[in-house]
Amino acid sequence: MKKIFLIILTSVSAEVWGQVGINTTNPSATLDIISKGNDLTAKALEINNSDGSELFKLQNNGYLGINTGTSLPTDLLHVKTEVKHENLPVLSSPYSPLAVDASGAAKVKPATIQYFYFKRSSSFGNFSLYNTNMYTNIPFPAGGDVQGNTTGFGFGTDVSGTVNSQSVSNISYLTIPEPGVYLFEMYQTAFCTGLPTTSSNTGQIAINTIFATASNGSSVYSTNTIFRDYAIARRNATGGIHVSSYAYANPQKLIVAYQSTAVNEKVALFVNYAGGDSYNTQTCQMNIPNGSDNYGYLIVTKL
Repeated sequence: MKKIFLIILTSVSAEVWGQVGINTTNPSATLDIISKGNDLTAKALEINNSDGSELFKLQNNGYLGINTGTSLPTDLLHVKTEVKHENLPVLSSPYSPLAVDASGAAKVKPATIQYFYFKRSSSFGNFSLYNTNMYTNIPFPAGGDVQGNTTGFGFGTDVSGTVNSQSVSNISYLTIPEPGVYLFEMYQTAFCTGLPTTSSNTGQIAINTIFATASNGSSVYSTNTIFRDYAIARRNATGGIHVSSYAYANPQKLIVAYQSTAVNEKVALFVNYAGGDSYNTQTCQMNIPNGSDNYGYLIVTKL
């Protein structure tokens, strides 16, 4: 009779209160489980299969492991082998599809186009074009000419450094904060005034645009890519034949897909004489083409 009364009382209590506590005498939910032990890796809940293998475990720090065996989960949700998803919603801008980072953690984050855009508002020079061992740095400083920088590029200047073992002063450089593949696209135009110091039978000036790199903390730059363009011989600013100048806006282009493999790699661009007519005086500059609103640009996109 006592047993029957106890069963009835228990049933009534469960129905009235609707809460069960494990390891606690004061449950605060329908099922309230308190971990046994107070360290972060203590298990609050563990489910095993018929062979005694762990299928599911919940740690005291909130980490949940599924099919991780005897290994403890190392993130909020740690699943070993495949996870199947069905009927997932199609995400629209600014969100990207589910991705996995280098540690294996699945994440969804806003998708932003990572780019750097520099639009030069003034000319730079003067420099000479006569010695293949001389390098003139093309500056891309911080300031109003930077139209966008979601790549997070940094800016700096090496007071002294070397390019292909040749000394160069005041090297303006960009730092790439995150390893990855970046597409560099640069366009500008060069001109030199007055008669050439020396003339060759080419009737042109061969000009290199050099993409060089250095490791973080180093001022030793080495060439990664060279683009070579030719200044059209003896032209004035509008392209007409002229006896004593290379004053036409002669395009200097550079397109490089560069793979950065370390944090804060440094990139610097240079102009370098390659051959033909030469100017050993500081009379060469990067100018503005007729009808343009800028002296050149650099656009970098993270691929």
